[in-house]
Amino acid sequence: METITAQIPETLLYEEFGGRKYYRRGYRDVFLGLKNESEIMGSSFLQGLIVQAIVGYLKLMLPKKEYWTPTNEVGLHVRKNNNFAGDILICKKADSGDPWVKNFTTLPPQFIIEVDIKIDPTDYTYDPPAGSDMAYIVQKSEKLIEFGVEGIAWVLTESRKILLLRPNRRMEIFEWTDEVPLFGEYSFCLQTILEEEDILPPS
Repeated sequence: METITAQIPETLLYEEFGGRKYYRRGYRDVFLGLKNESEIMGSSFLQGLIVQAIVGYLKLMLPKKEYWTPTNEVGLHVRKNNNFAGDILICKKADSGDPWVKNFTTLPPQFIIEVDIKIDPTDYTYDPPAGSDMAYIVQKSEKLIEFGVEGIAWVLTESRKILLLRPNRRMEIFEWTDEVPLFGEYSFCLQTILEEEDILPPS
């Protein structure tokens, strides 16, 4: 499998950490010639709408002079061979350095919100293959918390759950209708945000 992995285009690489490279979900179909790269590169329309709605809410809630909320799979470089991507970063401007840096940022955001999982978590070097979505969520979150992130919220569209991981706490599971804490006095209710944007019908 190492030889096969070496043949996978780097354009399909999404993240790398813990001694593993994580490729975009669907990369095996590309490798087998069943799909082309462009077919697996983007988010779904629903994922894009959810990201847009959350960012719109955050920009109204957070003081604009204090916070940025960059999106679009922002790259985070922790150290050599440890690179992450984030759907929505909440960055305190005073702790974020020069915004004109064109490489991955090496400074931790205050909080990260992820919408679904963009990679194939399965490690095919094992027989049988190992790995799962939940293992990936936990491992990535732990690495980001070690990096200095105060919390990571995972919005899962299929189950309509939100997983919240924070330092020195058990993982918390919320419904979309719940108020999910961010930091300080800030929180969000995804159901309300999506209803106000007409992404979900009123409950």
